[in-house]
Amino acid sequence: MKKAFHVHRASALAIGVSLIAVSQPAAAQDTGADAAPALDTIVVTAQKRSQNLQDVPIAISAIDSAKIEKLGVQDARDLSGLAPNVTIVSGTTSNSAAVISMRGISNGGSETFGVDTASGLYVDGVYISRSGAAGLDVADIERVEVLRGPQGTLFGRNTTGGAIHFISRAPSNEFRLKAEGGYGNFDAWNGRITVDPGAIAGIATSFSYSHRQRDGVVDNILEPRDSRDPGSRKSDSFRGAAKIELGGTGSIQYIFDWSKVSGSPMAFQLTNVSDGTPRNIVVDGQQLVVTQPAPVEQYLQSATFANADCAALAEPRRAYRSKICNDISSYAVDEIWGHNLQVENDFDIFKVKMTSGYRIWHSDSVSDLDGLGAFSGPAFTPTSLLNGLPASVLQGIVPAASIPFISSAAVPTVQQNLFETSNTRRHRQLSQEIEVSGNSDHLDWVVGGFYFWEKGSEYNPQNSGFVLDTNSILSRYGSAVAAANPARYRLVQTLTTLSYTAEAESSALYGQATYYPGGRGSGLRVTAGGRYTWDNKRLFRTQNGAVPFAVPQVGKASYSKFTWNLMLGYDLADGISSYARVATGYRSGGFNASDPVASGTNTIPSFGQENVTSYEVGLKTELFHRRVRFNVAGYYNVYKDLAVNVPVPDAPQGTFSTRIANAGKVNYAGFEAELQAILTDNFSIDGAIGYVNVDYKEFLGGKSTVPGAPAVDIASIAVPSYTSPWTGNIALNAQFPIGAGSARLVGRVGYTHEDGKYSFPTALSAPFNDAIKGDDRDLIDAQIGIDRIPLGNAEGEIRIWGKNLTNAKDFVRGIDFGQLGYAGGYYADPRTYGITIGVKY
Repeated sequence: MKKAFHVHRASALAIGVSLIAVSQPAAAQDTGADAAPALDTIVVTAQKRSQNLQDVPIAISAIDSAKIEKLGVQDARDLSGLAPNVTIVSGTTSNSAAVISMRGISNGGSETFGVDTASGLYVDGVYISRSGAAGLDVADIERVEVLRGPQGTLFGRNTTGGAIHFISRAPSNEFRLKAEGGYGNFDAWNGRITVDPGAIAGIATSFSYSHRQRDGVVDNILEPRDSRDPGSRKSDSFRGAAKIELGGTGSIQYIFDWSKVSGSPMAFQLTNVSDGTPRNIVVDGQQLVVTQPAPVEQYLQSATFANADCAALAEPRRAYRSKICNDISSYAVDEIWGHNLQVENDFDIFKVKMTSGYRIWHSDSVSDLDGLGAFSGPAFTPTSLLNGLPASVLQGIVPAASIPFISSAAVPTVQQNLFETSNTRRHRQLSQEIEVSGNSDHLDWVVGGFYFWEKGSEYNPQNSGFVLDTNSILSRYGSAVAAANPARYRLVQTLTTLSYTAEAESSALYGQATYYPGGRGSGLRVTAGGRYTWDNKRLFRTQNGAVPFAVPQVGKASYSKFTWNLMLGYDLADGISSYARVATGYRSGGFNASDPVASGTNTIPSFGQENVTSYEVGLKTELFHRRVRFNVAGYYNVYKDLAVNVPVPDAPQGTFSTRIANAGKVNYAGFEAELQAILTDNFSIDGAIGYVNVDYKEFLGGKSTVPGAPAVDIASIAVPSYTSPWTGNIALNAQFPIGAGSARLVGRVGYTHEDGKYSFPTALSAPFNDAIKGDDRDLIDAQIGIDRIPLGNAEGEIRIWGKNLTNAKDFVRGIDFGQLGYAGGYYADPRTYGITIGVKY
């Protein structure tokens, strides 16, 4: 019933968007459409040249700076849901990480350096390789282009899901000043200033600085400072750009960006614990190896909490808590530097552009991942297993002389969290791309070369508490011994560290051409492109357990692939164009940093590359004298060797780890639609809807309990991770002139829906996967304000805004700790609101 309701709700949203697109503007047209305002032309560079969005034969969304400001978008994660079939989930222990999902293809939850992202993220043409650094500040962004579907030719590195491209504003030759400041609940302050001094000696420059901070949104009762509570955040960012024109045909532009984000990430909240009941899963008549979770429930029931208030909060439940207990004050600090150099020139018969990028990312974090506060209870050590047993049951088990001592000895205790971790990550990357392009009456073409290098290191100590049912050991001495056990459930402290360095190098050659058989005005265009990519990777590991290795472990792997696309576009009528596209994509394989070495060797195994073939058809329309823009697309993707991130079902006892594996064959099918419409001089709407169905054809992720048996196909029980089947949004915009001047009252009310997401693809190794599936999200945001307020030669604005106005307490991301016996996750921000005042000159 619940699924049917969500399908009905999403279908109703789609029908509503379509009906508005067809009917409402027609009425506006009847009342004088010729004199009415029209939608702005959207120029994008998705094919390495400036084009009208409506002429590009792929599914692409463009979000301009005005909409970014109107929505109060502060970083890349706020873009979730603004384009169909695109969702972005925040990281767990970091303030800058993001999990991007496009058309059902997700980056996965792993932030290790051995795993590449599935959706490419670019800033001014520079590829951002790490999902941990994907939560970019969007200061001074001109527009964001969201390219859905594999971009295996022009944006070729790891773009099987699609690409998101941030394009920043170029420096102005004229003086320009823009400043704003604001305040909101949770003592949130923000300020931003951008200055373009104007061209000096032929060099145009631009400088911007922003600061944001807020208190936490969940109260850690063990932390007296609100500024250190979970959800607290302080960020500073700076951007400087300089551009010089070269004889009217070329230019050189340099961009520097720096940002630092610190604070306490959102609170992990305990939702489920296991009582140790054995699990069994049978697929096609075969019993499979599954994770057996530890009996955490029984241990917590008898544990002693250092703080009585924390004991009351320790009960696991699937409900938002406004108060938690973190005896370790979680924090994360991420600092990013970026350099971007662009040199281009038009030689009349062809153009040349070179883009060079160098980026550095440092990340440090400490995380409490149980939210229980300090607690103590019986500890397990091999030498104390028999402590406290009655002398009568020790007869014949230990020497007679030792019985009085052992029977009178107490079971030791330990103060220990279920899980705590810290992480130190360092990363550098260098990229270089050169492209040569040209055009004529019948042909557009571009050829280029791309080089990329990166090196990253991670030092990740973990401290976990594993609950052991000691009766499983004592029962071997007989039932009477087990029955007399003074402390059946005892905690094993497990200290482990993962330390490694990863290095990758990638190079590619590409080309693409668009041919207009009857000339540019014929309405027919054919595009073909190809790219050959070479990837080399290396992992050097010095520790993966309690102690460092005597001899480091090494993994090496190489991958290569030719990817291509064919596109056909045809204008059916004025303002109505259609297209068909077949494209391939590729994501290189890599290493799961915590995988054990191959038996009898010192070699870390690698996983293989992914390959996708995508079929897409679409229709792009501008109707009613360009008062309506309505674009729709349908797609079918055939995926081979999909790499997924799953917890390890047979990891060493007392540890938690995940593993990347190539699952097999998966098909993705779906549709998406976008709408912009001017209803009247005062009202307009925009909206989008997307649906994706993920069909696992083969998922060789099962391990039979029969020794030596082949891998078992578990496609029938697999689910897509970090994927919302239905996504949608719709918003009403309003503007009304105020008085005789240019000032106007502006407002916007928007609704966004995202279906709940699974965190893992299978319950074999994630016992609570169904229980920690994310909530369906239904968000209402609103803004109202006055802009274009005359202030002499300047303009002012004031805006009151609110996000999540219904104060929905949505569970958005889960973590299943497998055999450690518990699970939990993260809730989205509660209602936030504030006021922003700005001026521009």
